[in-house]
Amino acid sequence: MTRCKTTGFLLRSRRALIRVYCGLSPAVIVMPMCATFALLSAACSVVVSSPTAVGELSQQVADGKSVTIATKNGGVELIHDPAATAIEITARIRCAGETEEKAAERVKATRLVAVREESGLVRIGVEFPSDGRSGVDGGTFSKDGATIVVRAANLDGIDVMTTNGGIDVGAFAGPARLETSNGSIKIKAHAGPIEARSSNGAIRASGVRAPILADTSNGGIEISLADDAEGEIELDTSNGNVTIELGKAWQGTVTADTSNGRIELSGGEVVTKQGTRIMTVGDGSKAKATIDTSNGRVTVRGARK
Repeated sequence: MTRCKTTGFLLRSRRALIRVYCGLSPAVIVMPMCATFALLSAACSVVVSSPTAVGELSQQVADGKSVTIATKNGGVELIHDPAATAIEITARIRCAGETEEKAAERVKATRLVAVREESGLVRIGVEFPSDGRSGVDGGTFSKDGATIVVRAANLDGIDVMTTNGGIDVGAFAGPARLETSNGSIKIKAHAGPIEARSSNGAIRASGVRAPILADTSNGGIEISLADDAEGEIELDTSNGNVTIELGKAWQGTVTADTSNGRIELSGGEVVTKQGTRIMTVGDGSKAKATIDTSNGRVTVRGARK
């Protein structure tokens, strides 16, 4: 696609995405049917995006007890499958290259790595081939990425880190540490402590236990605790609504604060101190729930006993 800021023209190349940014003088543009040619003034600059190719890799690991997953430019999904006899891993690969052929060659040279340690921890990642360039990211293209799907019957511990992709976790156990720099996080029926962080995306968890920490800089947070959940809760977003439904077993003190939005607390004794709403549910000394957003509504619902 070619766009001139002065004229607003759009052009498309068959093999590469081309963006054209023009200065004060318009560009003279010729558009044959099957190709794009642009005669630009000296004030124009051209940025060409590299072609990409895709592929898929898979692997199985027996006797795995927990997983650590690291990828980039792609999401991570962990599926609870009681029928699985091993940890089944699928990686959907995308590689860039100077040409379509070189991109396809780089896909073929990409490796899915899954290593089981003596403890039962399985480390999962993708190794992209270098393109021979020096510099950032070991000479790999910034568009390289992998979406990883893991299917397992049981996992007692999950550690996931990705960029530019969401994280979706099924009903597993053990500590869950989930982090993405640009994507949403979804957690369902996880039985263990949760730490979920996103710099740009919503965080949603249902049927989970505590302690739980959810932190995002741009997105809403929705939490629904399991009936037997007890423990500390910390929810923080700088731009979004926060909603939490407490389980029947949860007791403690809820502190809620927002600089721009309503605060609605129900299911306990509510007081206001210096603009901060505080609710006591049962024995207020048992746990703390701290909820903070700078631009959004806060809703806390205590379970009906």
